[in-house]
Amino acid sequence: MKKKKATQKVSKRATTIAGRAESTAEAFLATCKHALLEEILALRVQIRRAAPNLEEGIKWNAPSYRMAGEDRITFNLSAKDRVRLIFHLGAKPKTRPKGRVIEFEADWLEWPAEDRAIATFASMAEIRRAKPELKRLVQGWLAAAAHPQD
Repeated sequence: MKKKKATQKVSKRATTIAGRAESTAEAFLATCKHALLEEILALRVQIRRAAPNLEEGIKWNAPSYRMAGEDRITFNLSAKDRVRLIFHLGAKPKTRPKGRVIEFEADWLEWPAEDRAIATFASMAEIRRAKPELKRLVQGWLAAAAHPQD
């Protein structure tokens, strides 16, 4: 007789990063088998340091960060050879920007739309090189998302 495989469900309830309770992201990452887990953890620390008041939860089966109840930064872990951070204005933005959300260029950043940017990293070396710029991007994105263009 085959044993049923036990599965662990992770609550999608977000908790404030500054809070003491274990977040759903911590529970998720404790069981994560991604090949670039060290890179994921390093990026998570950078996001949390750049914006400690974000709410952290799970979206798209990966850690995600919300501000004032709206999703703003979400990991994309679908590829095994890289980690992507999706900077967005939520699933259904209330207003669309007339131009890019912020003016920001980096060799690791692409803009598939005016209201969406994707940061891609394949190694710790790339993350270390991008650290100061990534902090500016996180903070700039959140500031711009809090005050969308008219």
